[in-house]
Amino acid sequence: MFKDKNVLVTGSEGMIGRELVEMLEARGARVKKADLRLGHDLIYFDKCLEICKGIEIVFHLAGIKGNPKMTAERPADFFVPMVQFNTNMLEAARLSGVKSFLYTSSIAVLNPETDEYPAWAKMTGEKQIEAYRIQYPDGMKCCIVRPANVYGRYDNFEAKHAMVITDLIRKAVTGKLEVWGDGSQVRDFVNAKDVALGMIIVMEKMPQEPINLGSGKEYSIKEIVEIIAKELSAEVTYDTTKPSGGQKRVMDISKAQNLGFEPQISIEKGILEMVEYYKKTHQKT
Repeated sequence: MFKDKNVLVTGSEGMIGRELVEMLEARGARVKKADLRLGHDLIYFDKCLEICKGIEIVFHLAGIKGNPKMTAERPADFFVPMVQFNTNMLEAARLSGVKSFLYTSSIAVLNPETDEYPAWAKMTGEKQIEAYRIQYPDGMKCCIVRPANVYGRYDNFEAKHAMVITDLIRKAVTGKLEVWGDGSQVRDFVNAKDVALGMIIVMEKMPQEPINLGSGKEYSIKEIVEIIAKELSAEVTYDTTKPSGGQKRVMDISKAQNLGFEPQISIEKGILEMVEYYKKTHQKT
């Protein structure tokens, strides 16, 4: 499907985007990368039209990263741009004659009361996809993926942007690992490589319903902490006064499996790869 095709990846410099670009190029695609770090601000419609010119397939991954603290304190900074990105990219892709469009939603939509603003931003995007399907039934084909809690070697390790596993590794390398909450929260953690592969499968199969991309396994934050602390010999403390997100988020990935998706990266292997990557790229020798 991808050989010699013009494929656009928004959010190409992000954790999932970098893995996806590598996989698409390995499949012979001509990949155009779009990211704020490359000067592409999707708030502007003309910029979206520019990057969609001549494109046949769009993987729309671009978004605003937000941890529980950020989305609690600055929800508008998260919600408003997300809706703008989705609105602009969908219409620009349609007007540019794009054939296939993948929208990246989130596990948050399955339990919106625990992460209200991220969930509703993504749910709005899903409704926009639905609206386009209804109004333009013979036009651009659209599909939706809902990644679980994603981690991977290309995540942003800066404190204000770091997600759960990334933040824990960043703290643990100092020898002191402070954990927000009591560690009992349960998550479905999935490696960015597996998500990228899942996106490719979903784009190829083009299902009409949203597809969950997770590991299908439950991990408590405490279990993750223990793996990281052991690897980095860190001393662990828990701060129960800090926000920690919802108590439980685990995905049913059976629909993805029916399409041929099977996660390949174990949590232990994935964390070890992240630790090694962090040491190589962030620690002075």
